[in-house]
Amino acid sequence: MPDKPNNQERQTTRWKSDDRIVPLKREGQPRGSKPGNAGAGKAVRPSRDSSDPPPTPSGGTLVLDRLDRITKRAETQPEEEFNNLFSLLTYELLWYAFRKLKRDKAPGVDGVTVDQYEEHLRENLQDLTARLHRGAYHPQPSLRCDIPKGNGKTRPLGIACVEDKIVQRAVVMILERIYEVDFCDTSYGFRPGRSCHQALSVLGQIIATRKVSWISDADIRGFFDNVCHERMVELLRQRIADPKMLALIGRFLKAGVMIEGRREDTDDGVPQGSVLSPLLANVYLHYVLDQWFQREVQPRLRGEAYIVRYADDFICAFELESDARRFQEVLPKRLARFSLEVAEEKTQLLRFGRFARRDCQRRGEGAPGTFDFLGFTHYCGQSRAKRFKLKRRTAKKKFKAKVRDLKNWFHRHLTTPLSEVWATLNAKLRGHYLYYGINDNWPWLMKFRGMAKKLAYRWLNRRSQSKSKNWRQFYAYMDRFPLASPTKLTDLIAMARTR
Repeated sequence: MPDKPNNQERQTTRWKSDDRIVPLKREGQPRGSKPGNAGAGKAVRPSRDSSDPPPTPSGGTLVLDRLDRITKRAETQPEEEFNNLFSLLTYELLWYAFRKLKRDKAPGVDGVTVDQYEEHLRENLQDLTARLHRGAYHPQPSLRCDIPKGNGKTRPLGIACVEDKIVQRAVVMILERIYEVDFCDTSYGFRPGRSCHQALSVLGQIIATRKVSWISDADIRGFFDNVCHERMVELLRQRIADPKMLALIGRFLKAGVMIEGRREDTDDGVPQGSVLSPLLANVYLHYVLDQWFQREVQPRLRGEAYIVRYADDFICAFELESDARRFQEVLPKRLARFSLEVAEEKTQLLRFGRFARRDCQRRGEGAPGTFDFLGFTHYCGQSRAKRFKLKRRTAKKKFKAKVRDLKNWFHRHLTTPLSEVWATLNAKLRGHYLYYGINDNWPWLMKFRGMAKKLAYRWLNRRSQSKSKNWRQFYAYMDRFPLASPTKLTDLIAMARTR
């Protein structure tokens, strides 16, 4: 019987196996610096809670260490293709992926909840791991759910089964190690350690301090519904050479949706609500928009130009009008190459920035225009010292939608106990203040609170006509059970200084 390998030999074997993840450099591909993060914005390493049972009998952490090495290879080898990624879908990684799932989400087509799946977690994950590696795992269709939008339309969301969420989350944990190194620093949506407020802060700093006189506010029509699957796989192949991983992603894209008990194919698009979709969307727009803007657009312009993107929402800022108009002419052609199109009715070019008010007056154009980004209307204002100041307020469309949602929520809870409704209402208000509570937006926070107060008053009186309250009685109740008020604002200007 041969001798068992010692620890050093096992470690050497493991490293050799890991080297198979990244093959040799592709022929004919030049080396050089890439316009990415240069190591910033790395994927977050999953935490290991000592109170939880270990994911393997030995409590091993091999897969997390391998993920760390992938990040290092991605940083040092920006042109390499990664192979053998599918082998990282181990029991251990699936365990960590399960730990990241939210428990209060609706179940998928199989009706299984996170808590139910956890009752036999070890057996379920062992079976899932085995099916993955023998090719017997097939994603189930997502359950279609339509969420109302602010414009009266609905946004289709896909609710995946727990098992599919686990596998998708594990795939994201692998791919993030590569793409968080690759992604440009101008991208903020659905990325670890990044937020809407950071995107707003950076955009504000650009407009306030750089040579910006024009804003291109463009919109991609139905982006998530029109992502081309074939193009998506082509773009993924620039960094991923593992056919099993690419095939798995392809199966998720083609899994279909269940609508009123009927399965429908998904020939295009990425389902909103999916764990995997945000990352795939970022990969798509990284190549289609971010990298193209840095590598091809900016070098061809005469003046300065900048882009800030959050998911499929983006704003481009230009020094010169001619550059801005050239960009708007070229953008539809660029998007068309990837089966996307510009929503012309939502696209505008406007004079904006430190000198916009002066230039508009000289040309008799009236006041500078405004644009909406991430739920805020941006407009040219003045500080107390009469200097230019970029100001923001809650966008009217978003404000009306939030009020409408609150009104509908009250209507659905006419018989719910008062204490429960009041606690939830305050939670909703605090959530609103947390996002919309930024510089210069205090009046609109108080306006929203005022609308919430009126709706609460109406709701109280609709519960029982015999116990109707007048405003004096209502204010007396509010003295005992206060309605949440904004306490502080997020300083986006200070946030920009700390970057």
